[in-house]
Amino acid sequence: MTTLLPGQAAAPAGPADLSMMYVLHHGFRRDLARFVAAARLTPLDERATWRALLERWDLFARLLHDHHHKEDEHLWPLLRGKVEAAGDLDAARVLDEMEAEHATIDPLLEAVRSGFSSLAAGPSPTAQTGLAADLARARDELGAHLGHEEQDAIEILQRYVPGEEWAELERTELRGGLAPGDLVRLLPWCVEALPDEVSRPLLAEAGLPFRVLLRLGRPRFGRLERAAFVFVPEDVGA
Repeated sequence: MTTLLPGQAAAPAGPADLSMMYVLHHGFRRDLARFVAAARLTPLDERATWRALLERWDLFARLLHDHHHKEDEHLWPLLRGKVEAAGDLDAARVLDEMEAEHATIDPLLEAVRSGFSSLAAGPSPTAQTGLAADLARARDELGAHLGHEEQDAIEILQRYVPGEEWAELERTELRGGLAPGDLVRLLPWCVEALPDEVSRPLLAEAGLPFRVLLRLGRPRFGRLERAAFVFVPEDVGA
């Protein structure tokens, strides 16, 4: 995939096909833009909307945690072994930064969940103000991390990992670990607001089972999306 998605910092050239990673990054950026707007625009007394936002946040956090966990368990160790064998100190420093950035994001996710949970239980101007601040910080810190990864860590990946090795890693480790119920929610999440010229070839390559799961998951995901972001303008996160 050569098209830069909205907000994407870079797409370093090389043998590995990083299309799915860029799609996930697009989803994380899209969601945080919508959550930031929702925290500002949702009236305090709309408890059903705050409950939907809490459910929608849990989906976002589940997918982000899965993505980061797989990088920590599989991708960074693979790259570290290669760059250390090559004596590439600059690349090793970037990998240290990737791991450190992951560690700063988890506490932000918990703080945001606490804010949504409080507002789902009842109106609180203080909780709304705190939630808006936590979400803005999460957006900024995760956005900076994703940009750093796209510019620097993926450039290292493209230098050290052959295309066949990356395809095998993605097939065996990076796409596993999600139950069918998670996939039914992940697939419509992935294609939400994704440009057609990007989604069409990805779905064609994915095959019929994934397209069936997408079709099964879209109605429920669409209902949750509308319930959570009912007060958010449609162009936010597009």
